[in-house]
Amino acid sequence: MDEQEFKGELKHIEPYRLIKEEDDSVARFFLVLAVVFNDLKGLTLFDKLINNTYRKERLEEVSVQVGELGGIFTQINKLFISNIREFFDFLKENEKVLLTTEFKEVLLKTNKDIQNRWKDITDVAFGILPDSSEFTKYLILIRNNVAFHYNQSGKELKKSFCSYFYKKEKMGRNDLAYYSIGETMEDTRFFYADAAVQEYMGLTKNDKSGGFDIKYRKEISGIMFDMNLTISRLLKAYLKNRPK
Repeated sequence: MDEQEFKGELKHIEPYRLIKEEDDSVARFFLVLAVVFNDLKGLTLFDKLINNTYRKERLEEVSVQVGELGGIFTQINKLFISNIREFFDFLKENEKVLLTTEFKEVLLKTNKDIQNRWKDITDVAFGILPDSSEFTKYLILIRNNVAFHYNQSGKELKKSFCSYFYKKEKMGRNDLAYYSIGETMEDTRFFYADAAVQEYMGLTKNDKSGGFDIKYRKEISGIMFDMNLTISRLLKAYLKNRPK
């Protein structure tokens, strides 16, 4: 396979125009915003690479291939969800920045569509939209119990493990607790642990109850798209108008 190169046009700006020695809350805000975008891009690229590189699972297949794909995509999903939650917390902690004249001027340099999308994001982050508090509560649960904070994951993961293997209708993949142990990380994975996470997130196949991912899949996808678009356009306007 031929080596591929990343696309893009390399540009530059003098560092002092972005961050100075003295504190500037708006400058700090936009620096973190750039990190948020890069994190989302990295996860999106990883998701695309896995999709384009590895064979898709076959119907009713039980194999290392299925286990690896399911486990990796679960990791990607929970990291996306966690990043959304961390981003919301970041916005709430920087509410004063959003009210500054400088930030408002940057936002006004974007088009109306971006401004509306940004308002949608902040409305959810600040709990203004109906049902947004329930949505953000679930974001917290996923982040705290299966994405990060391993010290408090055990109890919830045990419940999910028991639900998947003991209470759920048997469907082949939950007849046994599968794993693979080889000589390297590449050929080692504990699929039963992925299954517990997937059960917690509502990703397992015959779950009709409307788990987290089923219930909020559309909202997550929409917010991810809006974050990608609005952050990049805000940074474009910000960089273009930095003082000399």
